[in-house]
Amino acid sequence: MANLSTVSRTELEAMGKKEFLLSLQTMSPEAVKRFKSMRKLPDDLAHELEGYLVKIQQVQTKGPTASKASKKVQKKAPAKVSKPKPAKKQVAAADDNYVPFPDRFKAWWNGTDLPKGKDGSIQQQAKTSRPGAHEPAPSDTLPEEPVDWPDKIRERVWGEDFALPGRGSVIMSMSKAADLQPNDVVADILPGCTGPAKALAAARGMPVTVLLQQEQLDKLTLQKQKMERELAGKDTDDTGPQIDMALLDLGAPDFGIRTFDKLLCREVMCFIPERAEFLSKAAAGLRGGGRFVFYDVMEMGDGPEPDEVVAWREAEPFPPNLWTVSEYTKHLFDARLETKSTSNMSKSYISLVEADWRRVMDGLATDPLPRDGVDALMAEGRIWQSRLAALRTGRIGLVRFITTLRTIRSLSGPA
Repeated sequence: MANLSTVSRTELEAMGKKEFLLSLQTMSPEAVKRFKSMRKLPDDLAHELEGYLVKIQQVQTKGPTASKASKKVQKKAPAKVSKPKPAKKQVAAADDNYVPFPDRFKAWWNGTDLPKGKDGSIQQQAKTSRPGAHEPAPSDTLPEEPVDWPDKIRERVWGEDFALPGRGSVIMSMSKAADLQPNDVVADILPGCTGPAKALAAARGMPVTVLLQQEQLDKLTLQKQKMERELAGKDTDDTGPQIDMALLDLGAPDFGIRTFDKLLCREVMCFIPERAEFLSKAAAGLRGGGRFVFYDVMEMGDGPEPDEVVAWREAEPFPPNLWTVSEYTKHLFDARLETKSTSNMSKSYISLVEADWRRVMDGLATDPLPRDGVDALMAEGRIWQSRLAALRTGRIGLVRFITTLRTIRSLSGPA
């Protein structure tokens, strides 16, 4: 959820009503009033803010009024004993107009209304002051080191050591398409994590090289060193599947010369600026008969892009540069890579993403998040909502390419 006191006018104009209300509810009533006096809002958000302030006022005035009325009754109570009236039925906690964060997030993700009679924009003090109602109780001890919440959220959504949907199943499918053999030397290109390589190495009993950018390599190297220190001195041989990590500089990509039998890559090539050079260097790194199998987001039509695709481009952390299937085929041919087959994987990919997010939403009730974790979850959710919406238009698609190194034969004849 956004911090409304720091967002720009442009961000406010682009903000949806649901997100605006979710952000308001994290603020105290005084902060909301101060925010109203300091910021000029678009008409639709100004209307939502007015309605929210009215609801806050109703909640604040309801309790004191009842209390004063009770005192007046006590002062003016008659001396005679009257027959007691039956006590009014108290409103159950589940019916007090409060919607816990898991339900609010689920409604936001699915684009559905909140439960009937509920208002997610109202936070009552009785709820917010009770630990465990919808957020964990504050800890008395500070963590030893700051939490990288974006990484934590990605692991929570996709699984430990993973950064994309499907966990180990996708790289296993890619290895099958690559016709991976027991003695092959294989590399996983720019996964941003080690989970897929570990899954493949464990299943096939073979080493896998993970090629990473400098920042990713530094982070994962530190994690590996920390794990090795924790295992030092322990009586265990469980060191996990064998993987190697190496640097891949996108400014000057180098896969070596005839180094690998199989190269695998997922959903990152549309973000590589010099992709033609990248393909050429990948082909140079393949041995004879080698295969390069990759997924990438591609243009699937002509003409103006739907609003969902435009919104997706703006939501991505890095601007994507999409090719069509025919453009890819041409560039692959120029790089000495022959296209064996292509498959549109969009539908199965959407199903994988939705399944992982459903699991996250189901777990929020029993494993809640602190404020920083909620913010990171919302940020990750916005990116993936835009990706799914763009894919559902059919204007872009996630396509799998299976390619092989093309052999150039020299022809000779009689002199």
